[in-house]
Amino acid sequence: MDNNTSKIEFFHRTDKGLVREQNEDAIGFWQYKDGVLFAVADGLGAHNAGEVASNLALEVLAREMNQYSGTGALTKNLKQAVHQANLEIYQKAITVPELYRMGAAFIASVLEGSTLVTAHIGDCRLYLLRDGSLEQLTKDHTWVGERVQYGILSPEEARTHPNRHVLTRYLGYELLASIDFLKIDVKPGDVLVQCSDGIHSLLPDPEMERLLMQGSPETSCNAIIQEALDAGGTDNMSLQIAKVISCGDRPVQPSWWKFW
Repeated sequence: MDNNTSKIEFFHRTDKGLVREQNEDAIGFWQYKDGVLFAVADGLGAHNAGEVASNLALEVLAREMNQYSGTGALTKNLKQAVHQANLEIYQKAITVPELYRMGAAFIASVLEGSTLVTAHIGDCRLYLLRDGSLEQLTKDHTWVGERVQYGILSPEEARTHPNRHVLTRYLGYELLASIDFLKIDVKPGDVLVQCSDGIHSLLPDPEMERLLMQGSPETSCNAIIQEALDAGGTDNMSLQIAKVISCGDRPVQPSWWKFW
């Protein structure tokens, strides 16, 4: 590849864990002319509703983004696509009785050249590993997360608080969703990590940081999930890792890719 082409190495995996009967997480990765998109949805709701919500979120996301592929505006279209996913989950939840109150925590990132744009709602997270230091870029939309942000609870208290899994917003919660968006510039050597709470609720950041530095995205991904399983595997767990090899003006071209 020439010097104007960006390149990433990518791997992702989802696992139902050791306690849940089924996996209500969903993960996806898509390649476009202008860049790549990867997403995690963590479904919630009684019976099979969580699985329906998470899969619908990614289905709508892919459909809406595909309408605009090749237009050179992936980052601009992400907002519209996520709001459409919220609308369709909300409408289905209020019209199908067995899907009442279903929803999904959700995170999706577009990497276009050296620019990363992320849409986020709920308690899935985006991390950045840069120069050997891991930083959480998103803020959890949870009862305890908001109290940590206001200084009412410490991060240590939040990890064991009985209300730590209570979401304050998620896809399908209300007709007009309050979705956070962030935009950063990436550089070669950066490692981007997206995961559901089944990962970060069991692994402290220093442990995740250590495992991320042990090898390739595939090696790190498998090691982190195994560590979460060893810690109890109490929830579904999903993890996506993208390592930035080079940046340029052209679309990012991963060294290999998977659609899940």
